[in-house]
Amino acid sequence: MGPKLLFLCGIVVAHGALGAAWLSHPSSVHPQPVTTCMQTPAPLPNFEPRAELLAWVATSPPGNSMQP
Repeated sequence: MGPKLLFLCGIVVAHGALGAAWLSHPSSVHPQPVTTCMQTPAPLPNFEPRAELLAWVATSPPGNSMQP
């Protein structure tokens, strides 16, 4: 076999060995057992109206209009 083919076979074998070792390694994260089909409801968002900031409008004295 040529050196290129041996190199390629070595890469394939190494990746296969790493993948097999990775899959056989026990996971530290264990899935939670499902006891019911229903999930707990999420908390409702806050729908209370916020206080509005109203603009203060300065009134002009009568007879002093801004129209020409």
